[in-house]
Amino acid sequence: MTSPHVHYEVADGIATITIDRPEKRNALNYAMYDAIRDHTAEADADPGVRAIILTGVPGQFCAGTDLTELRDVEPGTKPEDREGHTDGRHWYFWESSTPVIVAVDGPAAGLGVELSTQADFRIASTRARFSWIFVQRGLIPDTGAGTWLLPDLVGPQQAKRLVFSGEFIDAQEAQRIGFVMDVVEPEDLLAAARELAAKISTGSPFAISRAKSLLNWSSSRTRDEHLRHHIEALTQCQLSDDHKEGVAAFLERRPAVFTGR
Repeated sequence: MTSPHVHYEVADGIATITIDRPEKRNALNYAMYDAIRDHTAEADADPGVRAIILTGVPGQFCAGTDLTELRDVEPGTKPEDREGHTDGRHWYFWESSTPVIVAVDGPAAGLGVELSTQADFRIASTRARFSWIFVQRGLIPDTGAGTWLLPDLVGPQQAKRLVFSGEFIDAQEAQRIGFVMDVVEPEDLLAAARELAAKISTGSPFAISRAKSLLNWSSSRTRDEHLRHHIEALTQCQLSDDHKEGVAAFLERRPAVFTGR
């Protein structure tokens, strides 16, 4: 799926997805949402891509779903019939084996803040703002990220404050409670995101993808369940070409050249 409002480019091993619909505050219609999802899959399948950045045109990030295109749920709809909301297809940032960074300049509300919550890293400009606005529309966070991931990021009490009130918080408050990692000036935002992407792209993609999965699931598994998945991933790493290359590079005192295999 493509959209004239979503741009995709790859440079220096970093895939950048840019939302470009400023006249609607970058609100997402369904074609735009599908384009972001498909570009994420494209980047994840590209062995030359080591990190993904989602951002918006200057001064904007994403005001949520375009409510003029909102699809009504038919009366009598059963939750068990809505498989598309329970099979993980809306969690493509979280599911991606490639690290995902969001660079937020302007309001991130509704679906925009849900996508941000699913990302691995959040960097904000000083003019960024965040709102889980859903209760003000008679809804709950629509992808489920605000009710499952957000408490782990900011703690249950802060998560409830944000979700129950739907209030906007600024970048400094988002950083204070642990939702945002760094706050920078707007003109420095993309450079800061690229700098972070470069830092997290030096290791083995094979190992990073497995570490991301283990970290993502850590709070919802028992210790013994975690260790079973851990040893499976560790064994895969120890048998990988990337592990052999990492050891060889260390012994030969040179930078490693990882292939993700």
